[in-house]
Amino acid sequence: MGFNCLFVDIVYNAAHFNDYLKHSIMMNLLKPCIALLIFVLVLSSVYTLLSITMSLPAWLGLAVSVTGALLCTWLAWQLVSGTRINTFIAVTGGALMVSSLCFTVGFWGPMIFVKETNQAPLIGIFIAAPFGLIVGAIAGYIYAVKHKDKDPALERVDHAKQ
Repeated sequence: MGFNCLFVDIVYNAAHFNDYLKHSIMMNLLKPCIALLIFVLVLSSVYTLLSITMSLPAWLGLAVSVTGALLCTWLAWQLVSGTRINTFIAVTGGALMVSSLCFTVGFWGPMIFVKETNQAPLIGIFIAAPFGLIVGAIAGYIYAVKHKDKDPALERVDHAKQ
C-alpha cells in the first residue's frame, strides 16, 4: 500500500509539474510575441495619427509614438505575466492599445476592401480611433478594478484615513 501511494503521489506531482512547465514555456514564448505586436501596432498607429492630424516635427511625433508604444508594450508584458497594474496605467494603456487596433482596422481596412473611395481612411481617424479610445479606457478601468488585490499596506492606510 505504501509503495502504491508513493507512486500515485509521484505521478500526480509529475503531471502537475509538466502542466506548469508547459504553461511557463508557453507564457515565456507568448510574452515577447504579444509585446512586439503591441509595440509595432501602437507605434505605427500613433505616428500615423500624429502625422495626419497635427503639424508636429517628425522627431517629436516619433518620440511621442515611441513613448506610447513602450508604455503599451510594458503594459502588455504585465498583463500576460498576470501582475497587478495601477489603475491610471491600465486606463491609459487600454485606451492606447484598443484605439490603435481600431484605428488600424478602420484606416487600412476600407483602403484594402474598397479601393475606389477617397474618404475611406477617415473612418479610422474620426470614428474608429475615438471609439477605441473610449472603449479601451473603460476596459482598462474595469480590468484594474476587477483585479485589484487587497494589499495589507493599502488596507492600513485606508484604516488610518478613517
